[in-house]
Formats: sequence, structure tokens, C-alpha cells
Amino acid sequence: MPTIEVLTERVEPVTAVTMASEVFARFEREPDTLVIPVVDGERPLGLIERSDFLMKLAGPLGQSLYGAREITHVMDNEPAVVEAGVRIDAFSDIILKSGPGALMRGFIVTRNGAYRGVGTAVSLLRAVNAIQRQQNRDLTEQVRALSDAEVQAAAAAHAKSQFMGLMSRELRTPMTGVLAVAELLRRQPLNEAALAHVQTIIDSSETLLETLQDALDLARAEAGELELKPAPTPLRAVMDEVQTLWAPRAAQDGVTLMVGYEGDTELAGVLDSARLSQVFNNLIGHALKFARNGMVEASLKAVVIGDQVRLEARVRDDGPGVDPARIDQVFDHGAGPDGAGLGLSISRHLVEQMDGRIWVENNIGRGATFAFDLSAPRAILEQEAPSNVSTLNELDLQARPHVLIADDNATNRVVAQALCEMFGCTSETVEDGQEALEAVQVRSFDLILMDIKMPRLDGVQATQAIRALPGDSRNIPIVALTANADPEDAKHYLAVGMAAVVEKPIKPERLRMAMNAALASEASKGADTPAARKRPAA
Repeated sequence: MPTIEVLTERVEPVTAVTMASEVFARFEREPDTLVIPVVDGERPLGLIERSDFLMKLAGPLGQSLYGAREITHVMDNEPAVVEAGVRIDAFSDIILKSGPGALMRGFIVTRNGAYRGVGTAVSLLRAVNAIQRQQNRDLTEQVRALSDAEVQAAAAAHAKSQFMGLMSRELRTPMTGVLAVAELLRRQPLNEAALAHVQTIIDSSETLLETLQDALDLARAEAGELELKPAPTPLRAVMDEVQTLWAPRAAQDGVTLMVGYEGDTELAGVLDSARLSQVFNNLIGHALKFARNGMVEASLKAVVIGDQVRLEARVRDDGPGVDPARIDQVFDHGAGPDGAGLGLSISRHLVEQMDGRIWVENNIGRGATFAFDLSAPRAILEQEAPSNVSTLNELDLQARPHVLIADDNATNRVVAQALCEMFGCTSETVEDGQEALEAVQVRSFDLILMDIKMPRLDGVQATQAIRALPGDSRNIPIVALTANADPEDAKHYLAVGMAAVVEKPIKPERLRMAMNAALASEASKGADTPAARKRPAA
């Protein structure tokens, strides 16, 4: 098993007398630097973690409090320090047992007490993933002559997929809290500099969440566990959504983005729209990295052939192109020109799982074109009732309901309460579904915001228990708050009696829309209006 030294990145350290403003400028120059060590000679003194540092500067009077002070006033003076000879598996066990907070921090690597480099949760994930892949390859070679070789290889891939799922969940929970708090900060009356810092926190957090999802998707794909959910999908709408998502990012990067669709505007195919969009997003995100102050063109051509729709997708940039010697390996994990190559590798898996073909070729002149072709059954679209809040009208809250917030995560409760206060609502909080069930039987509420994954009774079980109560309590509208908000999950939550589903990290507009929908649904059933419902005196 390799030692922790393989995770080491030789980040240039700073000294104790370095000013915080200099460190901030360095983070701006080095967007990929996540942590910076502070040393005295060769002896490590502390660690500056990017998100934590920027959060401090984004706070009230952050620049004036810290900008002109030495970095020792804002550094973590008790960082995790590990000797270079420690095995990765032993270190991973220690980190996992330390809880989600430890995963979010970087660590310093030393040799005989002298600074050697730094490591991060991302580097740990990549290293563990690489080690597991190597172990899988070694295992496959060792059992190649055995009749059960395929079974053992599948078991190893499944184990890796489970491990990556655990790592993703452990990291996603605190990152969701960071995003939610940053979103609240962004809505405060901050100056332009502070707003820029908050936006950096949001962008960095979203990038890490995307990297986690990519790593998890890749592990599932390699284990054969990445499922597709085909459904009738309007093809023109896919490209409209792609343009809406990427146009602001391209403009920010000084890139001209052109998104085109060629074909019948009413044409639809039976395919997984989320995965098709994911492939486009991965290819466009990759192209933008190499087309600074240039051009990116994304297009989809749809042709009807019998009862099938032939899709021809292209993403073209005018960057430096791909090294001809590596063009055949560009979709291999770890071999991509963007370093990790996660997005390109996942795109290959997805396209191949949809029985398609993906490839890259250099343009005549400058740049490269990433292309994929696939076919899907033609579909006839039917109007369906809205299944989630994305289809609801965006209205201000007309009532001022008293809300019960059920969530086992303290940060999520704080965020939900702040949003309720922003909407003019009153609220109370409980920490799990069992407490929510008990609360509605002794106090009156107009609405419940219900987390899904909680101890004792989870959100689904609590909803079912509330719906089984006698009296008016059984009719309280319930809005699900969850990180699992794909269409199938949303249908299940609605089927058990919830009124709407809101995905975490919570967006204020989406929560307001869901609360309006839930309250409107209650009113349409003939229930008392929330404002008229009597509550016991405090």
C-alpha cells in the first residue's frame, strides 16, 4: 500500500509575518490552490484553508479586521500533520473516524518534522480511487485463470462504488451547509468586494460538489451500477437548457458560446435527459478551459429514421487542440488534458451505455471537436401534471404561516429558519421525524419543511405517520427538503403525501415557490387558510 507521500503537493509555503492581503491575492492568482501552509523555516506552524479564509474575509468588516494583519491571526494553528511514511489506508481510516469536518480540511505532510508538502480531501479521493483501480487490475490479473474471475472483479468494483458513495455523502453534507450559508450571505447588504468573496466561496463549493459527483458516477460506471432513466424528452429543450446554464459562465470567461439545434423543434426521443445534458455539460466545461477569449460551439442535429431519432452532437473549441499522440487515450480516466479527466471518462461511459459512440478530433487550424452520436426511440410528448416545484409559478408568499422545520443537521435548520424569517414566517425546529410527529400532536402548524434522511423516523416515515393521525394535523402540507430530488425520488415523496420537493442546497426562490404551492393546495382542498388557523399562545 503506498504511503501518504504520494498525495503530497509541494505548495509554496508562507511565513508567519506574511500579510493576509498577500495570501488573498495569491488565492486569486491560483484558483486551483486549496490550502497554503505557514512555516517557520522548515517547521510547519499552521494551515490556511481556502474556503474558511475567504469566508472570514467576506464577513462583516472582514477586510479591515484581517487584511492588514499577519496571516497567523486567521490560520488554523492546529492542522492535521502526518509523516510522509504513513500508509494511505491507515490515514484514511483516521480521517473517516474524525467525522465530516476532518474531510473538509487540508493536512500537512512532513518528513522528520520538516515541511514536505500538503494534501487535501480531493487528493485523498483521487489517490484512493487510483489505488483501488490498481488493486482491481492486480486482482483481475491474479484470478484471470480462475473460473470466478469476473465475479471477483465485479465484487471489487462494487466495493469501490460503495466506498465512493460513502465518501461523497460525508463530504456533501457539510458542503451543502457551506453553500446554503453563502447564499444567505450573498443576499445581505455587502459591498462589492465582500460579494465577490462570497461568490468565490459559492463557486468553489459547487466545483467540489461537481467533482464529488463525477467521482461517484465514475465509480458506479466502472462497477456497472450507473443506471439510465429513459423518458420522453424534447430535444430542442435540452439545448435551450444547456445554453441557459453555460451562457453566463462563458461570458464571464470572455468566450463566445454558440449553441445550436438542427431538426424538428417538436421532436422528442426516449432517453435519459439528465445524462444527455451531463455529457454536454462535461464537454462544454472542458472546452471552456481551453478557449479563453475564444469560441466554443455546441450543436445537436436530430434526424428521424423510421421509428428512431438519430442524434449527432458536436462541441467545438478554438483552443490548442489535443496532442495527436494522446488522442486515443483522451477519454481514459486520469489521462484527460484537464488533469483528472473525470468528466471526459464519465461522458464515454454514458454515451457507450446509451449504445452510442464518442470521439475527439483536431480541427483544421486551431482547436478540437468532441463528438458523439447515438440513437433513441422516437417519442410523442403528452402534457403531464407538474411533479416538482420547478414548474410552479414564482409568487410571493401571500400568507404568513407558522412553520415546523425538521432536520437533523444544525446548519440546515439555521438556514431554513433564516429563509422563513426572510419570507415573514414564524418557525420552530425539531431534529428528526419522531420529534416532528410529536410536535404536530401538541402544537398547531400551517406547514412542515421535512428533511428526508433523519435518525429514528426519516422524512418519508414521519410523513406517513402524520397522514395517519386523526384530526386536522393529518392535513398539514409537507414540503420535502432533500439532496435526493431526481424525478423518481420526487414522485415517491409526492406519492406518500408530500406537497412539493425542494433540492438541497436550498435556493430561496425555489423554497418560496414550493411553500406557495403547498399552501395553495391546502386551500384548494377546502382547508382553513393558514392565517386563520388558530395557534396556542406562546
